[in-house]
Amino acid sequence: MDAHPLPTDQPVSPAQVWARLTTDVQTRAIRLMAQLALNLVAAPDERPPKESEHAPLTRRSQTPA
Repeated sequence: MDAHPLPTDQPVSPAQVWARLTTDVQTRAIRLMAQLALNLVAAPDERPPKESEHAPLTRRSQTPA
């Protein structure tokens, strides 16, 4: 399957593609998108913690001048 469109291919809007899909394929696509959204929302936050959350709190000692 060639992933690159041929120069003679006319651009097609997503609405045109969606309208030509069978009801079964549309249903499967909607279920897949819903599952992906659920996985995104339910996934644990995997962002690395900020450095300030790991840095020890230090007090600056004030030496008499």
